[in-house]
Amino acid sequence: MGTAGVMMVMVGQWNEAAVQRWYSRLHTGTRRATAPYQLPSDCQCRSTFTVGACGMEGVARLRPVDEAWAKAVKVLGAARTDQEVAMMPQLAALARYLPHVFHIGIGAENKKMEFDSEATRATAALPFLPCRLHVYTPPQVLACTTKRHATTSSPLHIAFVGDSLVRNTMEQMIRGTLGWLGWRVLGKHKITDPAFTFLDTKSHTNVPVVGEGVELRLHWSAFLERPRHPQDVSLQGARDLLEAWVEGREDPLPHLVYVTSGMWDAASEGGDVAVAEFVHTLHVMAPVLMALARHTRVLWHVHGPIKPWAAPGRIPNTALDMMNRAAWAALGDSDVWVWDSKTVLMLRAHSECQALYRTGLLALAPRAWGCTDYQHAGRDVEQAATNMIWNLVCNTVLEMPSSHCCTNNPSNHHTLH
Repeated sequence: MGTAGVMMVMVGQWNEAAVQRWYSRLHTGTRRATAPYQLPSDCQCRSTFTVGACGMEGVARLRPVDEAWAKAVKVLGAARTDQEVAMMPQLAALARYLPHVFHIGIGAENKKMEFDSEATRATAALPFLPCRLHVYTPPQVLACTTKRHATTSSPLHIAFVGDSLVRNTMEQMIRGTLGWLGWRVLGKHKITDPAFTFLDTKSHTNVPVVGEGVELRLHWSAFLERPRHPQDVSLQGARDLLEAWVEGREDPLPHLVYVTSGMWDAASEGGDVAVAEFVHTLHVMAPVLMALARHTRVLWHVHGPIKPWAAPGRIPNTALDMMNRAAWAALGDSDVWVWDSKTVLMLRAHSECQALYRTGLLALAPRAWGCTDYQHAGRDVEQAATNMIWNLVCNTVLEMPSSHCCTNNPSNHHTLH
């Protein structure tokens, strides 16, 4: 049986009845963990992370006379239910509507790289969003975490579960507010290490980083379905940790969990084998993630894109697309939020880096743009991703206008599709 066939068979095993059976077994004789602070859950807030969470028809209506836009939105919706339809090309089509941050200028004598130092991917208006984002400054983040802490008497807990794909987002949350939130590694002095080497401990796990009213923890997991193995980073997993959160055996239960299956198996295997391994991970972990999402907000990291010019011979984007379609089949109808809006931003940056590569100007790109990193997003994309997270956790706290996402305005509540 081919990879697509394996994916179809195993995807069909995830259903609500199976999750209920697993959930009941897991909770026998245990206390149920609950997060003391609930994040917004309306579909407009979810749209910040999942393109079209209020319905793909609404996304199409955002550009009513644009046929290319309508086609991309329609096919994206189909790809989430039809395992034979590619998903990443449609996200790439939506990415073309985002503004340029850097591009190639064609002069009279030669080509040159042009970059606006004030440009950012953290924008208030994304073309696929039915609401507005607030672009947070460090003082506003401090105001949010301080006010929230004073109201709830407990810090905001955010957990990053996986490998460097989520580690880099955590790093950017710290970097973007360094000097404002008083970040420190628990029990040590304030963070002054610009390379963030404190996140590269031997076990890569359970590193508490504390700021004003907020605590971030990295739970390193190279292979998500395996249990924790702090003595060997190459074997480290997080299955027992996630199950313990569901059962209430591990405190504190985070208010937000950003999780990925990682890229270790995908980077070491061929395309078909990597997809099969990923589907196995989903088969084991999807019920756990769905149960956890009933207690706290869970964001699932979407794979890709890979930059082929930086890693010839690595796993192709077509295989990553198959993984993402399998994830949608497993998690798309659950309380887990599939975070593909970040992928749209990555694809925009991907196209700009590709233009530099094709014109021989790639060496001019700053390292922070990530153009020569085959799998990681650039720092500008991570900055936009952390801004989305701040919108999720802060907009209700700071009482943003109802036109903004994640304000819990009852008029913004719709049925998820």
